[in-house]
Amino acid sequence: MHNLWIPVVAIFVVAGLIFGGQAYSEAQRDAHIAETISERLNSQAPAEISNLATVNKGYGVCGDYALSGAESGRFYYNSNTKRLALGTDAPLYRDNCESVYN
Repeated sequence: MHNLWIPVVAIFVVAGLIFGGQAYSEAQRDAHIAETISERLNSQAPAEISNLATVNKGYGVCGDYALSGAESGRFYYNSNTKRLALGTDAPLYRDNCESVYN
């Protein structure tokens, strides 16, 4: 009976590593997006991002951003090419995010 516990524990460890790594990767991506928005808008304060939606089979992220000032808006970020589009008028945003929010 004790030999049954070894594969069960191994399965849980592998599952934890896979899902834990994915959560860590998404947190890094989100921090990179917030930093890129702040740099693009020449803000010393980090941007806060919210209402994130994954698009394009996981390669793109649509969402809202807000800076500590009154400035806020929507963005699209392509995780593959590292391209950022700010504002709903940006062609990349319209092409990838309009269907998410309409």
